[in-house]
Amino acid sequence: MAAVSKRLLALCLLLWATAVGAHPSPQSEVLLESRQDSIHAELVLPLDELKLAIPLDGVSDAALAQYLAAHVRPLAPDGRAWLVKVERLRWQRTQQPFDLLADMTLRPPPGAPLDRFSFGDDAIAHQVPSHLTVVALRSGPDAPSRVLGTLHYGQRSLEVQCADPRWWAGFADLFQLGMQHIAEGTDHLLFLLTLLLPAALLAQDGKWQGYGGTRHLLAYLLKVVTAFTLGHSVTLMLGALGTLSLPEQPVEFAIALSILFSAVHAWRPIFPRREAWVAFGFGLVHGLAFASAIRALQLSGARLVAGVLAFNLGIEVMQALVIALAAPLLIWLARRPSYRRVRQAAALLAAAMAVIWMAQRV
Repeated sequence: MAAVSKRLLALCLLLWATAVGAHPSPQSEVLLESRQDSIHAELVLPLDELKLAIPLDGVSDAALAQYLAAHVRPLAPDGRAWLVKVERLRWQRTQQPFDLLADMTLRPPPGAPLDRFSFGDDAIAHQVPSHLTVVALRSGPDAPSRVLGTLHYGQRSLEVQCADPRWWAGFADLFQLGMQHIAEGTDHLLFLLTLLLPAALLAQDGKWQGYGGTRHLLAYLLKVVTAFTLGHSVTLMLGALGTLSLPEQPVEFAIALSILFSAVHAWRPIFPRREAWVAFGFGLVHGLAFASAIRALQLSGARLVAGVLAFNLGIEVMQALVIALAAPLLIWLARRPSYRRVRQAAALLAAAMAVIWMAQRV
């Protein structure tokens, strides 16, 4: 009895640890804006990540401003440091994830150009190696933004060329960001993989029957993956444009609910031959979560279209890689008598994780 209890406890701890990592860590955003004799910087720092770098309990705003000023490092081409001043700190706790917003003024040293400098920011990444900071630039309050690149533990600075007007600037970085988002987004992948558990099987009399053949599996994969892609692409664009916006909490809850639906279906067919429609419907929900990753960059015009395209391509490439690895395994397993137990065990695990995420997100 004690051994069983230990196994159950270990399983619960495993599920909880996985649930905590359901989404990729919230990224930081930096928006640089050219002024007459300075650069205005707006930093958005997720509090859950920031508190891993500096204890926030009992820290005054003045001490926090000093900390941020020390970790934001613009440098002139000759290596001289710019003057960094934190103008205002704002705490955003109206919706999750909670953020700290910092308005900063960056001034070049005498004689240094305003439009060419190196920008560094490791306020979080110096303690959290996985943390990502997306840096964007615009030439004025009403000008379109363009992504300059990303900062992380291995790259703590990037070169800023304010005169670079290319609409495709930052395409590669947003492509990489899309790949990272789906690779680290356990809940997105779990929904799709759980929905694919019975992909090689035939449904008959309310039960999953035997192996339906490779052609059946490939047709199933094509329909489901295409439908999911169409669904999240629509809401990704609408969400990035600001045309469609929902509070994050119900969106995250609906994503966990989609996993529960797919887990029940993997156990017993509840919507046979309608998986593509289900994938499309829940893809619309997942796309809203994807959109939140790039909305804060305030891209517009051709740069917005290019940015969404790059981000979405990154998602699709990583998604295709995962499915390419999963398809041969599904074919191999579906031909074995033990697959019924494997499928049901995987469905139970996915359902348990979905319930944990739903409880967390309520």
